[in-house]
Order: sequence, then C-alpha cells, then structure tokens
Amino acid sequence: MNVNIEENSALRRKVTIEVEPDEIKRELDKTYNELRRGVVLKGFRPGHAPRQLLEKYFGDQVRSEVLQKLVKEYTDKALEENKLKPIVDPEIVVAEESKLPETLKFSATFDLKPEIVIKDYEALKVPEETVVVTDTDIDETIQHLRERQASLKKVEGRDTVEEGDVAAVTIEGFEDGKPLSETKAENRLLEVSRKNLTHGIDELLIGAKVGEENRKSKTYPADYDQKDLAGKTVEWRANVKEIYRRELPPLDDDFAKDQGDVENLEKLRERIRTELIAHKNSEADSRARQGLLEMILERNQIEVPESLVTREQRSMENELASTLRQGGMPDEQVGEQVQKASEEIKTRARKRAATGLVLDALAVQEKVNVTDDELAERIGAIIREAGSKYRERFQEIYSHEENREGLRQTMQREKVLDQLLTRAKGGGAEVQEAPQQA
Repeated sequence: MNVNIEENSALRRKVTIEVEPDEIKRELDKTYNELRRGVVLKGFRPGHAPRQLLEKYFGDQVRSEVLQKLVKEYTDKALEENKLKPIVDPEIVVAEESKLPETLKFSATFDLKPEIVIKDYEALKVPEETVVVTDTDIDETIQHLRERQASLKKVEGRDTVEEGDVAAVTIEGFEDGKPLSETKAENRLLEVSRKNLTHGIDELLIGAKVGEENRKSKTYPADYDQKDLAGKTVEWRANVKEIYRRELPPLDDDFAKDQGDVENLEKLRERIRTELIAHKNSEADSRARQGLLEMILERNQIEVPESLVTREQRSMENELASTLRQGGMPDEQVGEQVQKASEEIKTRARKRAATGLVLDALAVQEKVNVTDDELAERIGAIIREAGSKYRERFQEIYSHEENREGLRQTMQREKVLDQLLTRAKGGGAEVQEAPQQA
C-alpha cells in the first residue's frame, strides 16, 4: 500500500492510496473461492465450478464487492497508521485508471476534528426565572381536555352553516368549468373556522345551506404556497349534507375521574397545577441552557469543518422534509420548500455543528462521561416508551454500535450542559446574566 497525504488546510486532508496488485489478487482469489463453495452451476458438482465461468457470470459483482472491501480496509488502515481521525466519514473517489485486478487507486478526503479548548465560561451565571401558574392557565388546560373529549351532535332546526360548526361536506375546485385535480374532498367532516381551513374554504362554507350547492370564486396570487392554485381563479363548489356542533362534557367530578387517577375536580386542578409548574420549569431551564450556550459560543469563536456543516444541513433538511410530508404536502412542493429554506438551514446547521463541538470539548475539560449502565438505562426507557408497535424497531436500531455511540454522545452533551447550568445558577461574586430568549 502506497499512501500520500495532502494538507489542503488546517483541518482538511486528502489521503491518496494505491493498493498493490498482489493484494488485489489475493482478495479476488479469496472472494472467488468463497463464491465457488456456495454457488451451483449446471454440469458441475458443488464447489467445483471453474474460475473462468465464475468470472463470466459473477465477475462484475465480485469486482464491486472486492473494490468496496479494499477501499474500506485500506482507508481504515491508512488513517490508523497516520493517526488521522475524520470528524465525518471521508469522501471516497476511485481513480478512473483503476481496473481490478491490475490497479486500484483512490482518495479519501475529510476534515479533522479541531482541537478546542473552551475558555471564559466558568464564571458565567444565568438568572433563575420565577415560575407562576395562574388559575387561568389551569382553566385553559381543562378546556383543552374537554375539547378533546367533545362529541358531535347533529344540529336540528337550522340548515345554514355558522362559524364553529362541523359540516359533513363535499368540496371541489374548478377552473374555467373544469375540475382541478387534488382539490376534491368528498364526504368530509370539516370544522368551519378560519384557523382550521385554508384557501378561503371557511368563506365558502359560512352561510352555505344544507342540500344546496354553494359556489364562491377566489383568485390566488402567483406566489401562493399551494402550487396547484397559484395564479389561478378557482370556483369552489360545496355541498353540505349535515351540520353538527361540538358538545363538551360537563365540567364535574365524573369528568375529572375520566382524566386518570383523581377523585374530583379539585384534585384534577391540583394535578394540572403540578404538571404545569414542572412544564414551565423545564421551559425555563431550556431557555437558560440556550442563553448559557450563546455566551459560551460568543466567547469561543471556533473553526467549524465544512463537512460537519454539510452533514448537519442534510440532517436538518431531512427533518424539515419529513415534517412537511407528515402534514400532507406533496413531494414536489416539499422539495421546493426545502430548497427555499436551504440558506437559512445552512446558517442554523453551522451553529448546531459549532454547539456540538463546544459541548464535546467541554465534556473533556469537565471530565463528563456516560457509563454503560446509564446508556443501557436510556435505551431501555426509549424502547419501553415506544410501545409494542415500535419496540422491535428501536431494539434493532440500538443493536448497532454506531447508534449506541450516537446516543451516548447526545447524553454526554446533555449531561455537561446540565452540569454547567447547575453551576451557573449557583451564585457567586461575579454575575453575568445570559440574554433572555424570545
């Protein structure tokens, strides 16, 4: 193996590797021998198929497998021998002149993890927020619980839709008298409110009569988010079949008992107060952590490897795409929205990458570790909370070492930040407050 290392920048490295022909031949021979033992060719006893026939039928497959194996094996070997630790998996480029078994030359380009020493963080302090839960907060929570348990009651003695109704309706959009694809909603139950309905459908339904077709035209701007409607004048047609109103359960002790382990309405209010205090304390701690991180990042300007930024950006773009798809957005529009947000995502990705590097460096400085028992306990909790439907999936995920180590790193970052927050709340001679987060 011949290795050449280029330093493209302080952190960027390009390692070019050339594998000796004898090493290529050895791996090819080994792979063909393993293949011969498992393959059956007509006219030959198992394990006795000639090499030339194996090359004829399986040559491309074998060369591809050997190429991948040799690239990984010799990349790992070159990195270990030269004490190089990529922060992200190397980008591999196989040279055009490579042709097994004669030659194999490829390059591995990657960034090193920067050596970081975090300074000026020990004396930072954050203010402790006073958490207040009012009776109004409790009332609102109880109202949400009632709304979740509301039942639909058919409206009698009225045939006109009002705001707040739930209408059983069929809706379709037309342009120049022709139906628009993907606009038809048949026999749907729709809550008639501006908050819940898009595209001005609420205006179409309010005032519509049961059994009569109601029509209303609406013109959409050229840059309208819904691409199928952008720049078009659409005539919406609605046929309301029935009208319902949501009926809330009575606010009494029976309602309270339905919410779980409480005896009456008073006990329910006490439980909700406790839960809201815990939730608000958690939110306050989250804001304090973010403020603390902002100050540390401001005092420690670090070089972030571009490959790490790219990885974070791709991860965030995938998260956004997944969220949009779950909301029902078509794939074509998902791609457009992700592309439109790419610059903003890249800025946030750079900050997230920097934050991770800082927390990892602080974990070393503060001697913060996550034990195997702590890791096993977290994985067990994740699997239990996943429920029977997803239990096997999470068991499979965390059976892989790379996923276990990824979770360990996340836990370590959480742990070091918790430790810093505890210290930052502990008072001291010099108090420097973190900025309040909106």
